[in-house]
Amino acid sequence: MSSLKLAAATWLLPLPVGLVLICLGLLLRIGARRRAAHLLIALGVTVAVLATLGPIGNLLLLPLETRYPAVLDAAALQPQPQYVAVLGSGYYPRVGLPVTAALDAAGVRLAEGVRLLRQLPGAQLIVSGGPQGHEPPVARGYALAASALGVAAGSVILLDTPRDTAAEIRALHARVGAAAVLLVTSAAHMSRAMAFSHREGLHVTAAPTGNLTTRSYWSLLPSGSALRNSEIALHEYEGLLALEMGID
Repeated sequence: MSSLKLAAATWLLPLPVGLVLICLGLLLRIGARRRAAHLLIALGVTVAVLATLGPIGNLLLLPLETRYPAVLDAAALQPQPQYVAVLGSGYYPRVGLPVTAALDAAGVRLAEGVRLLRQLPGAQLIVSGGPQGHEPPVARGYALAASALGVAAGSVILLDTPRDTAAEIRALHARVGAAAVLLVTSAAHMSRAMAFSHREGLHVTAAPTGNLTTRSYWSLLPSGSALRNSEIALHEYEGLLALEMGID
C-alpha cells in the first residue's frame, strides 16, 4: 500500500499528468488520429502551464490555509495545552552545515513550536518524524535544532519512528492520551493532520504556520514557486480524498 501511495503522490501532479497527456497525444498522432491527438496535447500543455501560475496555485491553497487560524497567544487558550507537538517534514543533514540548514519546511514548523512553547510555562515540546530513506529521523533533527535555539533537553520528547502523518498522530495519541495539545504543522497540511487527530480522538488545537498564499498572489508569470504551491495543494487534496476513502 505504501508503494501505491508513493506512486500516486508522484504521478497525480500537474507536470506528470501534463506529460502523460502530451505523450498519449503524440502516440495518437502517430496513429493518424490527429484530432484526438491535438486535443490531448493541448490539454497536457494547459494543465502543466496553469499549474505554474501564481493565482492558480494560491487559489488551490487558499481553502486549505484559511480553515484554521494561527495561534498568536497560546497562553490565552483554555484548557491550557500541556504539549506543543510539531509534525515532521524534511531533515537532510550535511557536513559543514548547521542543523537549521538541514531542515526544509520543518524549520518553520519548529520555530513556531518553540515560539508557542515559550508562551506556555511547564509545557513540553513533542517533535515527530521518522527516517526518510537513508536520512536520520526528522525528530532528531528537530531536537538538535530546538537545543540550538535554547530549549532545555528535558522539555523535548522525541517520536522518531513514524514515517507519515497517520503514524505520527497515532504515536502522539499513545504518548499524551487525553491531554490538551497544540498541533503545529504547515497551514496547507493542517486540514489533513486535524482529520487524523479527530479520528484518533486527540484533544488538539490547530497551530498552523508556513502560509504560502500571500506570495506573488497576482503574478501571471510562470514560476517554480507557483508550481510548487499547486503541487502542495493537490497533494493535500489527494490525501484528504484518500482519508475519506479509508486509506491512510
